[in-house]
Amino acid sequence: MTGFHRLDAPLPLTGLLALEYDGLLQRLTHDVWIPRGTVADPLLRTTALGDPPRPSLALSHRTAHWIWWGSATGRAPALDEYTTLARRRMRATGVGWTVYERDVPPSERVDVSGTWVTSPERTLFDLLRDTTATVADPLRAARAAFARVPDADRHAFLAWLETIERRPFIARTRALAFAAVRRGAADAQTLTR
Repeated sequence: MTGFHRLDAPLPLTGLLALEYDGLLQRLTHDVWIPRGTVADPLLRTTALGDPPRPSLALSHRTAHWIWWGSATGRAPALDEYTTLARRRMRATGVGWTVYERDVPPSERVDVSGTWVTSPERTLFDLLRDTTATVADPLRAARAAFARVPDADRHAFLAWLETIERRPFIARTRALAFAAVRRGAADAQTLTR
């Protein structure tokens, strides 16, 4: 894809940072810059991340969230997150990426420019499922996960979630999702009054 400026190809970090500070470039990932004002879409974000470190992986969790909906800063998360397409052990992890050893069936992944990315619904499910087990205030974390997600995608996720059965933490994840979306709608109505 044209328009990318990758670290050391041909400019060194100091040159790229100078162009960023002058307002000509904006940083997209750790080692990729794009011209200021470029509208980043899922294809551009996925291409900027490059190929997965190992075969049979799908971009997932916070990285997939960034691919589908971006971030407040425009930058990718510092840690790239992947999930195995078929549950299997990954012996090595690298600096800057992590792998979840779970299944991602074909119906829950999307091929974006030759790279697998968990579907928007699966992405939200993974984030909320992990939130129910690891975060002190899961409702607050769930609302943060939904903050950049458009209403149509939220409702598509809730409809998809109703069809899911026999998964770990599904009842808690479903309850958390409905509470977060209803709370967000209630907050929006309060602000418009």
